[in-house]
Amino acid sequence: MNRKATNKSDEPSKASLAEMPEVDFSRLGKLSRGKYAERARRSLEVVVLDKKLVATLGGPDRVAGILRAVADAVGEKKPKKRRAA
Repeated sequence: MNRKATNKSDEPSKASLAEMPEVDFSRLGKLSRGKYAERARRSLEVVVLDKKLVATLGGPDRVAGILRAVADAVGEKKPKKRRAA
């Protein structure tokens, strides 16, 4: 299967670049981080551990398992659901 050689390049021509309007990003103001960024920020917790400690405990997956086991042992109480009247 031979491909036919074309003279077209992947780059736009100088003429097409000249026609493109410039975008002034300073007029955009502060951009948001996404539709669900604030919800994720409220629902996620970050734990920073020393690299040596993580290595001693057997790596990130093992640390996550240990933390889940501790959480199960503590028995996190979930709020009771209220029944509709």
